[in-house]
Amino acid sequence: MINNILCEQVSRYGNSSLNVIKNSLKEVLQEIALCGLAKSGFFKIAAFYGGTSLRIFRDLSRCSEDLDFTLIKNIDNFDFDYYLSFVKKEFDSMDINCDIYSKQKNVDTTVESRYIRFNLKELIHDNYPEFENKIINNELLTIKIEVEKTIIDGGKTEIKLLTYPSFAQVQTFTIETLFASKLIAILNRNWKNRIKGRDYYDYLFYIHNNVKVNMTFLKNGLKMFNYINDESYNISDLKADLKNKFETIDFDVALKDVLPFVNSNDLFIQSFNKEIFVDSTDLIKEE
Repeated sequence: MINNILCEQVSRYGNSSLNVIKNSLKEVLQEIALCGLAKSGFFKIAAFYGGTSLRIFRDLSRCSEDLDFTLIKNIDNFDFDYYLSFVKKEFDSMDINCDIYSKQKNVDTTVESRYIRFNLKELIHDNYPEFENKIINNELLTIKIEVEKTIIDGGKTEIKLLTYPSFAQVQTFTIETLFASKLIAILNRNWKNRIKGRDYYDYLFYIHNNVKVNMTFLKNGLKMFNYINDESYNISDLKADLKNKFETIDFDVALKDVLPFVNSNDLFIQSFNKEIFVDSTDLIKEE
């Protein structure tokens, strides 16, 4: 049964549809996981970044699925499961059942991934009976949680205050570094048949808010991924590369990816066309 305090938090988002309930639950559960990580001391060695960071701490209008972190210190024998044990304790303390597990990786990478799994019917039983018959008995709600162990030099961080389920300090990238990390992702993703529209939605968020780019972090990240090898790479080169990238994107496909995570009247989704994205690059400035 859903915890009463958890239910109060979920009710902030309304209950107009099962999809809204699922997205709202996921976001509140993400906050609980962050609190557990904060209690473990995780944010002394790691920073929170990505779309969920924007959503929770910077009022991004779309819902987000994953929790993404990166180490900011070199740690010998980094033990992710130690920190996640505090996450499990946090959920246990709220009488929320979950499993935390890993999957076999086919390719060795510098990213460690774990999954936090909840029984969806158990979460909403008694509080949202109108949706209960639409849920398969064993339907799961899953949060992926990842940490990148390779450090990109030049990132700047700051402390944000989490207020639910209790006060906790979370280290995040500054918004200028977050923008740089998003541009690195946009330029490096080569998924021809699986365009991640959420990247482009977040890009519009940064442009709309006149966010500048941490060029030092961006250049170091692009070098790490072998995208560039020239120290002279500058903001003009970045704009040219983004324009070339946007020319290759099918923004109708990108829009389909992001629609489940936003309201149907969201202003950003009305801007999903090639011309706006190409023209927007002229607004980018460096920090």
